[in-house]
Amino acid sequence: MNYSEIKKAAQSYTDRYDEEMKTSMPAFVRVVESKINTALKTGEQSVRAQIYLENGQELYGLPSDWGGFRDVEIVKKGSANVNVANAQSGFGGKTLTYASPEYMNQLKRRQDGWHQAYYTVIANQIQVAPPADGDILEVVYFQNVPPLVEDTDSNWLSEKHPDVYIFGISAEINAFAKDGEAFAAYDNRFKESLNDIVVDDQITRWSGPSLRTEVDGLIV
Repeated sequence: MNYSEIKKAAQSYTDRYDEEMKTSMPAFVRVVESKINTALKTGEQSVRAQIYLENGQELYGLPSDWGGFRDVEIVKKGSANVNVANAQSGFGGKTLTYASPEYMNQLKRRQDGWHQAYYTVIANQIQVAPPADGDILEVVYFQNVPPLVEDTDSNWLSEKHPDVYIFGISAEINAFAKDGEAFAAYDNRFKESLNDIVVDDQITRWSGPSLRTEVDGLIV
């Protein structure tokens, strides 16, 4: 469903066709999309990107649609499987571990090179240890849901799960109208729709035997 169809559906559910509601609709949608971006971190939102690093530079801007990291790896210059146009992780790469900014500063003061195994995020920038020219930061991040602005706009969520938008907008309309009972009903349906997506993602993302966790050599 596109933006226009979703708005019409929300109007039908709430029986609100007045001008005040139409004027406020863009604000309702932004609120709903903010809640969606906070709640959803699914495989369908995963995007791969490469950042080419420079010697002595530690901070690099995050993608504008960044919604959180899923994996961060540094691929060293000269690795056998690094292609200039498209970095590939594997031999020569190192998966980085998130550290708080304070811990990152402590690590940088050490002389044993351990700071090179960590990254942190500060003010919409990713910080890594000073790499050599030509190293590549290969990241997989969760992409925020592309916003609906024009009536013809759609995105993967509005096409596959329009109920999330419809029930979320319906909840905001009733919150605006100060109808607590109707808000609670639609908000519950909104949250149920989000949960259905999370459960579906967990089922479809994995194949093979049940997932197992290994802790200090003990498989649970």
